[in-house]
Amino acid sequence: MAINNDNDCNEIFDEVIKSRRSTRFFKDEFPSKENIEDILNAGMLAPYAAQAVGNNEDFRRFFVFKNGGKSIEIAGDLMHKKAQEGLDHFKKMIVEKPFLKGKVQSFMDKLQMIVDNGVLGVGTAPYFVIVAELRGVPPVEQESIAHCLENMWLKATELGLGFGLVSLTSQMAEDEEFLKLLDIPKGKYALNGCAIGYPSKQIPTTTRPDTKKSTKWLN
Repeated sequence: MAINNDNDCNEIFDEVIKSRRSTRFFKDEFPSKENIEDILNAGMLAPYAAQAVGNNEDFRRFFVFKNGGKSIEIAGDLMHKKAQEGLDHFKKMIVEKPFLKGKVQSFMDKLQMIVDNGVLGVGTAPYFVIVAELRGVPPVEQESIAHCLENMWLKATELGLGFGLVSLTSQMAEDEEFLKLLDIPKGKYALNGCAIGYPSKQIPTTTRPDTKKSTKWLN
């Protein structure tokens, strides 16, 4: 079905894209359930790897954690534990192979921050949402999740809501306790997640390279 592609629609769409920001700090106020459902619907409409997973209606699932509930407390504890395990792993690795420190130090710093302060967005935002994408051959499920999260992010922006990626979620896809919490089998889905709520502070404008300078036209 063709969209009425007038100038007003085009300008609104451009403004939504330009207004998209990564939110790390949220107000305590909860967005409406209808807003969250609209965001999830936008995610469901994102492309997925149909040729990799076949004609399966269960190709994508969502898990919504509301701050203050028991489930998000359990999820936060399990993710904190995963961050500690990762940090311990890298510390041991650079003792054995010191030349790798420069390559992994930035990620170790991020893990240390999680260990010290908890998972940003899990318990610090009104909602923590997990996207589960069916695995297939070839393994392109994270690419499909990226499409899904981008749709959700743009919809959240259009609704005036803040949105932040919770990238540690992807590492929970093999954690049996975490999968038990979601009630999904091990090995069937890839995971990633995000935090959603009202931003607690004004987020500055992001800068990007000049597209014309970054583009090469080929004949």
